[in-house]
Amino acid sequence: MVFALFGVIVAVVTLWAQTKSFKLTIGADLAMKLDERFNETEFITIRAHAAEALKAQSNLKSAEDVFDFFDTVGLFVRLRALNPEIAHSLFFHWINLYWSTGKEYIRAEQQTAKLKWVDFEKLYVKTRDIEKARDPKSEDLCLSANRIDEYLNDEIALL
Repeated sequence: MVFALFGVIVAVVTLWAQTKSFKLTIGADLAMKLDERFNETEFITIRAHAAEALKAQSNLKSAEDVFDFFDTVGLFVRLRALNPEIAHSLFFHWINLYWSTGKEYIRAEQQTAKLKWVDFEKLYVKTRDIEKARDPKSEDLCLSANRIDEYLNDEIALL
């Protein structure tokens, strides 16, 4: 009986370890696919046009595809398909930039569609908390107007 109980415990522990490993593998694969999409030529063009719109604070509708992308990343984080630290590592710079420069437009859009980009906002908060925990003096935690301008110019230069 003791051996049977020991066998069950070993089986449960093994299954748990395999599930954890599988989830990490799937999460890493998802992260790489998201990173690949973010850096595709087509999406780089979308990012550059979004940065132009945000810099000029006009035609902000052209930034919506970028907001949608980060909303999807946020959904994966919320559903635990993607580890928040991986999302932070891959995307914090851009999450921070696009949220910081687009939040007024996002808030205005949420007046008529409450759930629009909610996962993007949660992703921003979560990745910002990770940045703050890792580097409390990070200049990205309090972006200056000059730094925002520099980052937007970097995105625009991708064209």
